[in-house]
Amino acid sequence: MKSALLGLVLVGCAVGRPAAPALPDGFPADFPIPPGARLVAVTGPLPFLPAEIRGTTVEWTSSLSRPELETFYRARHPGWIPSSLATSPPSLGPIPLPGTFLLRRVTDGALASIVIGMPNPIDSGTLVAVTIVPGRPAPTP
Repeated sequence: MKSALLGLVLVGCAVGRPAAPALPDGFPADFPIPPGARLVAVTGPLPFLPAEIRGTTVEWTSSLSRPELETFYRARHPGWIPSSLATSPPSLGPIPLPGTFLLRRVTDGALASIVIGMPNPIDSGTLVAVTIVPGRPAPTP
């Protein structure tokens, strides 16, 4: 009886383990992902939002430091143009404020909002959250 109960508990643990996150279908294959990054969460696209603002948010933990990540996203990447609206605020004592960056995809105008800088206490990495929304269609003449 005890071994059967233990078997059920072990099976329940194996079945209940969440799957590792994966980039969703339609996530831009050319989006610049920092080296040493590991995907930790994916959200969206949310079906109840209008299609023009229906975005996807992904979160990585990176082995790169915050300054290295900021340098990475300030650089131009094939197919993506960095915005001049990047901010890197100072920290408030022990609490670091995240830096934000905007990238625009050249081919379709999709916008990526990138937030960098929150420490990940689980692996001592740096969290990078990216929300990508579709580009706006060109106006018809």
